Amino acid sequence: MKILLLSSLLFVSASGSVAQELNCTVTINTDLLTSEARENLQDFADQVQNYINSYRWSDEDIGPGKIEWTISISFQGSPSQNGYKAQAFIGSQRPIYRSEKNTALLRVLDDRWEFTYQRSQQMLHDEINFNPLLSFLDFYSYVIVGLDFESYREGDGLPYLEKAMNVVNTARGGGKGWAAESPNTYSRGQYIDELLSAKYEPVRAAIFRYHYLGLDLMYHDEAKARGDILTALEKIGKMMSETNQPSQVVKIFFDTKYLEIAETFRDSQDPAVFDTLIGIDPAHRQTYEDTRDASR
Repeated sequence: MKILLLSSLLFVSASGSVAQELNCTVTINTDLLTSEARENLQDFADQVQNYINSYRWSDEDIGPGKIEWTISISFQGSPSQNGYKAQAFIGSQRPIYRSEKNTALLRVLDDRWEFTYQRSQQMLHDEINFNPLLSFLDFYSYVIVGLDFESYREGDGLPYLEKAMNVVNTARGGGKGWAAESPNTYSRGQYIDELLSAKYEPVRAAIFRYHYLGLDLMYHDEAKARGDILTALEKIGKMMSETNQPSQVVKIFFDTKYLEIAETFRDSQDPAVFDTLIGIDPAHRQTYEDTRDASR
């Protein structure tokens, strides 16, 4: 059953054709910029979108379907000519098998992005040299491919998460947002460090168990699928109680999934499951309590 589902969702078509994996939609907000700085960005969204969508980010052909993601960029200022400070909301999703619904794989606000850009400049992929604009795009492209692949089969996403780590390694000292600074401040470096760390392996394992054994097989056996989801979450909770320290990868996982988790267990025959969820993810306690109360 696992192999059948995986092959129907992910693997190469019989034609052997090669297609790009990503379908990224880019939006920008330039309200805080001067007219000159805004004018320089007239082609920016289209160029970024073309840069991401026209490049081959993996060795796999996933067929006619694309990995859907969005970048919503809010420009905060232009401290120098052609220099910009921006915040970017990154979101990706994938379909749930035999369902009309999608599930979010990543939702994160990266609020410390600084780069230079000149209108209509060339954007060329470079694995070796750091570029504050393109390395940022490369990093999230690899993360999103890695998370998507990992959600179908454990380990399949590792080569692409490691490529994201390589981007971080070229970017060390390359500006804000790349290196870990504090447990309470998001950084690309700390996020990928944790995602690849053996200490946080239960999170990566949960990505597969939650999505493939849980959501994808919900149509077949709801009780078992919910059980697999809960098992994945409980392993994260056990890991957190043992490490007893803040974790960016855990925070982002639950910030991405908490509404879906609550909805998944809304009709559970055991309302005590919400006490378990609150213990695992206390940051979203109110949502779990509200869902529990509404389902009674």
